This record gives sequence, structure tokens and C-alpha cells, in this order.
Amino acid sequence: MNKTPIKSDGYCISQLIKRLKNKIGNKAAEQLKQTAVEIVQNCVDVYSQTFGYGDVGETGTGIVSQPYKGKIPNGTTGLIYGRVQSGKTNTTIATLAVAQENGFRCFIVLTSDNTWLGKQTFERFNQLDGGPVVFDWEQWRKDPQDFAESKLLPYLQDTGVVLVSTKNVRHLDNLIQVLKYANANKVPTLIFDDEADNASLNTNEAKQAKNGKDTVPDSGIFERIGQMRKEVGNHIYIQITATPQSLLLQNLDHPCKPVFCAALPEAGDSYMGGDLFFEGNSYYCQIVSSEEVKQLKKQEGKINPGDNWNIPDGLRLALCCFFLGSIYKMQSGADEDAIYSFLAHICYKKGNHENLEKIISGFVRELDKALRGQSSATKQDQALKWLKEAYDELSKTAPNLPPLDKLIEDLKHKLRRAIPKVINANNPDKEPHYSPGMNILIGGNRLGRGVTIEGLMVTYYARDAKQKVMDTVHQHARMYGYRQSLKDVTRLFLPQHILEDFRAIHEADEGMRQAIGDDPSQIKLKPVWVGKQLKPTRSNVLNPAEINAFTPGSAIFPRDPLWKKTDVSQHTEALNQLLAKYEGDDEYYEVDIDFLIQILEHMPSGRCPGYLWEDKRVKEALRSMKQEGIDRGRLNVRRGRKGDGLDLSNQTTRPWLGSGFAQNKWVSKPKQKYPDVPTLVVMYEKGKKDPNKWDDQPLYLPTLILPKSKFVFMFNYSEEYEDIEDELEWDDSAEMDEREWLKAASNNPVFDFLKDPEEDIYTLADGKPFND
Repeated sequence: MNKTPIKSDGYCISQLIKRLKNKIGNKAAEQLKQTAVEIVQNCVDVYSQTFGYGDVGETGTGIVSQPYKGKIPNGTTGLIYGRVQSGKTNTTIATLAVAQENGFRCFIVLTSDNTWLGKQTFERFNQLDGGPVVFDWEQWRKDPQDFAESKLLPYLQDTGVVLVSTKNVRHLDNLIQVLKYANANKVPTLIFDDEADNASLNTNEAKQAKNGKDTVPDSGIFERIGQMRKEVGNHIYIQITATPQSLLLQNLDHPCKPVFCAALPEAGDSYMGGDLFFEGNSYYCQIVSSEEVKQLKKQEGKINPGDNWNIPDGLRLALCCFFLGSIYKMQSGADEDAIYSFLAHICYKKGNHENLEKIISGFVRELDKALRGQSSATKQDQALKWLKEAYDELSKTAPNLPPLDKLIEDLKHKLRRAIPKVINANNPDKEPHYSPGMNILIGGNRLGRGVTIEGLMVTYYARDAKQKVMDTVHQHARMYGYRQSLKDVTRLFLPQHILEDFRAIHEADEGMRQAIGDDPSQIKLKPVWVGKQLKPTRSNVLNPAEINAFTPGSAIFPRDPLWKKTDVSQHTEALNQLLAKYEGDDEYYEVDIDFLIQILEHMPSGRCPGYLWEDKRVKEALRSMKQEGIDRGRLNVRRGRKGDGLDLSNQTTRPWLGSGFAQNKWVSKPKQKYPDVPTLVVMYEKGKKDPNKWDDQPLYLPTLILPKSKFVFMFNYSEEYEDIEDELEWDDSAEMDEREWLKAASNNPVFDFLKDPEEDIYTLADGKPFND
């Protein structure tokens, strides 16, 4: 793609970076600016290629010269694949500031259907000096037409405007009216969809696959975002998330499928991410017993009635670490009003939140009395013992802790202010109201996706589900973030099995990042990495008939290998040279993964819908294995006893039936001897015209045995619509046989429909406020 020259500086972006340097440091601020410039460069290039040159860029007019009308244009959806709690909003604001300098004039910012988060977002964008004028959904709610004509039109083609809206059906309906009355389609538009994998997807996708699109309408939020994109016409739609599994698994022609990666912002040096907690035996993680969690959840948490002194060991240690860590930071910090937080996230049920609040409140009261000498000597001794255990725990990572008695002396006066707060739908306060010093927050969904917990120090996490959904669980990682000053006293308390799930998710996420970073332009072909016993995303946003997976230890082969002389003669000549030194039908040579990929480049095949092998995706899976550290594989070349080729049957009816070209023993041996690496079995076929109906052309045919690794590679196998229109007739029909639909899903070993009642708690109900 040709690059259109862009501006990288201007008053707005300069002022923003100046302010950010004071908050996150010079290096991190400059890196953030560079990321923003890269994103805008990509957006300008895609816009120019799709809609024509001259509207945006260094010399862009800021006016649409060739208005686009009709369905949403292909290739205009991009992805900012950030990290959980990594400052994606700052990246978005900087991107907007650079984009304004390059001719974009209408900016739409979509946030989760959570008024608290929406207001936070509006306030942060409204700090832009010298940038576009910023408005939020409340300002156009009563009269969209008057707002558009009196507020937007004066600025739209001048400085530009920013329209911030929550993803709520009513608010989006009003926003569409605003865009229409303001003639927003006359200026280049940039849409930022924060947490795009959450509420923006079509949550009726699976139902439509089963019953037909004529019977089941699109879900409300998805439909409104589509209407908005059509209304502005000439636009780039940027999805922002740290968990893109559901986006990457959409059909290739789906408007929510990202076809380019705008950038991969790297976290700064002070960022605490998954590597801190989930790589090796981290000092920052503490294991709590599963039995303890069961006690807390039993009968909605109603345990130890009237006796909150003997709370479970793990929760007690977590609280004591928080109390001492907070006092340490208060004593050593310069900010007397600094905020320190403890987060307890054990369940989505509000009854459990209320009971956990009673348990923690009672313990705080009893510990406070013991420290001040207002309880029995036994309890006083016990309190000192518990605090000593917490002190020893913190000493593993905080070598400069003052003496314990000095910390306890201050704790005596400050502990009683640590009053737990429940943040859920039952609480009229929909957001935390922090107090200087210690804050204890208890909740579920409302303290999950998209929320930044201020001064988070200790997390007690026990949220569990029968079937883990990778993107949802990963979004619970509120312990990530930029809190370097609190790192030495940061702790995560959780059961061992949940820790292992987080580790698998972290490893899978790193694998996806490396794979996408290798070639962002080919993001539509990238696999989603799925750990065993984990699901990548919610089932209702995917069409199960289009999802398939390369499962560990399986053998795959092309169902429609090209074999005619005109198609393969040059490839056969190349392979004769590449494979000349690999002799002996029973020899398995150790070779580089890159060499296996090079060999497969010369074994082209046609795509057979419903079957695993597809040339590009097979090679992508190998590249992803290499990113994970599997950089060597095995190669077995079979030419027959005399070396003049095998007598393989050419099945003239496609797709190829049976177990493929390789005999069972050719597959079973490498599975047993080399289970941890991929093995490519290459078979040399004579290609005689009679009796096997080849084309009198020798050729090579592959079978690939996948390693028994801990990851599954999932793909969406849909092709461009015009290429498969006849093959997907059922998708547009009024009905689809239910058994056929269930079979399509059950054939995918990692795509098991959710049976857990917590299945979709993060999918917001259309038109309803965010709730638990």
C-alpha cells in the first residue's frame, strides 16, 4: 500500500504530549505519540485507497470529495490491540489529535453502556487543548436536530467535533439523527469503538446461523453501529480492545472483522502486566484454597454468622497485606491524599457481594479493636501474629519496609477508616467514591471490563465458571496497569486452578500478539490461540458453521491438491532441488519450521469448505508455533522403494475422502516419537495418466502432523462472499435443520456451547442500562 504523507505535529498533539510527560514520563509519552502517528498513517492510507486521495493527509482538505454511498465499504475496519489496563484511552486521544491535523473532522467515540465510564471518557477527551470541540450524548438527547444545527455545524468543517456516546440503543439512535442533520457525511470521519468486542458485535449471529437472517434480526447495538457507519460514509472504523478473540473469529466479509491492525501499542516500562503475575513462580501471586472460596460462596456467602474474626486464611492474609502495604506507602509517600485500593472479585451474584462486605467489615472492626487493646489478650496476640505473617509476605518484594511495630502504630489510627464498599446494581452509587488512604471495593461486573481501579494494590480474585471464556476472564485482570510505585507491595490472591487458567490465557495472548506483530497487514488470516479447557469468546457472537480448529496431535492434509501439469510442474522442479538430500522413507529429519513453510509453498491446493486444510492458514499455524518457541520440526520424504514415486490414488471427485494420502503407520510413528513438534510427511507421486487418472506429471503431496501442544489454533474459514455465495445458501434461508447446525458446532472440539449460567454476563442487553 502506498503511503500518503501525513503531519506528525501540531498545537493539539504537542500540548497533549507535554501534559502526558508530566504524568507518565518523557519516554512513555514519546512512545505513545509515535504509536498515534503510526495509527493515523495507517488510517490515512486506507482512507485514501478506499475513498480517493486529497481528503486526508498532510495536504488534506478535510472535505469529502467523492461521497461514498451504499453498504459499509470493505477494508475500513481496523484494530488497536492494546493490553489490559495499559492506557489505551491516552493512545486514542493522541491518535485523534494527530488525525485532526490530517484532515479528519468528525470523531465518534463509543464507550460501554456504563454512564460512569462514558462520563470519564468525555472528561478525558475534553482536556484536548486546541483540538476539536467535544460533546457527549446528554447534550443532544433532548433535541438532536437543534443540537446538530446550532452546535455542530459551526465547527464540523472548521476545528472538527468529537461526539462521545455510550453504546445504548436510545443514545445511538439520537446520534444517528445528529449525524444526518449535521451532514456529517461531508467530512472524513474516524470512529473509535472502545471495548469493541463487548457490546458492538451481533449477539444474534449464532441464532441467525440456525434460523436464518430473515427470521432473526441483527441485535440492536450492532445494527445501530452499522447504520451510523453508512450515515457517515467516508470513514475508518477503529476497534479498541485488549481481547480481540471474538473480532478475529468473525467471517472475513463481516463489518466487525478487522482487516488491518492500526498499531500494537507497547506498554511502558512501568506497566505491570501478565508477565509479572503469570510467568514462573511469581512472588506477586498467593494461592488460596478452593475450599475457602466455596465457603465464601456457600449459601451466597452466609458463613460465620456473628463471628467475623475467623475469616478464611487467604482472605485474612490478603487484607493484612493490604493494610500494612498501605501504611508503608503513606509513610514513605509525599502525597497525603494518595488512594490505595483492595479489590475483592469472587462472583457476579449480588448476594455474595453483600455478605462478603459483612465478613470484611466485621474483620476490620475486630482487628481495629485488637490493635487498640480493646479486646482480649488472646485476640491481641492473634492480631499481631497475623500481621507478622503479612509483613513477612511483603518483605519478599519490599526490602525497605520499616519495622513492623512502626507500621502497626500508624495502622491503629487509620484502620477504622477502611470501610468496605459494594459496587453493583443494588448500590445507588454506580461508581467508586474513593477516600484518601485505604479503600476496599467489592463487586463483580461493574468492577470488571474497562474500569480502572485507582491505586489498586491487592486483589482477591475467585471468580470461577465451569467453562472459562478467554476474553471475558482476561478482562478481569484489573491488577494490570501503570502503578510502578506500588509494585513492591502489589499482590494477587487466587486459587491454584484459576491461576493456571490466567497463565494459559496470558500465554495465548502473548502468542497472538507475536503472530499479529509479525505481519499486521495479514491480520485477517491470523489464528486465535486457545488454551485447553478454555473457550475463546461467547458463542452467541459467532457462526459455528464457519469456525474450525487445528487441534493438538491431529494429522491434516489438503482435500483438493492441485495436480495438473500446468499448475504444479514448476513446483515439482523446485521441490526436487529442495528435497534432494532427504532420502529414506523411514527417516525423520530435524529441520527449521521455516523450511517446512518453504516446502508447503510449493504444494498448492484448492480450498474445500468444511475441511481443515487451507494453504495460508496452515502456514500461519506453523509461524505461530515458531513464535511460541517451537522453531524446529521433522521432515519425512517418501518416494517408494525404488525412489521413483508412490502409487497414490487420485480421487477425481472432490473433496478427497478417507484419511488422505499417508498410511496410518506413516502418521502414528512421528506422533509417538516426536509429539512436541510438527512433522511434515511429503509423498512423491509418479503422476502417471493411467490407471490413476493423474496428468502424467510427478508431484508431491503433504500430510502435516500437529504437535501435542497446549494450544489449539482457531480460525474463521469463511471466504469473501462472492466466492462462496452458492456454498452458504443455508445461511440466508428461513430455517436450517437443527441437527445440521448442532453438528457444525460439535465437530469443533474447542467450540463447545456454553452450559454455564455465567455464559454471557458481559453482553449488555440492548437498550438497557449496564447492570449486573
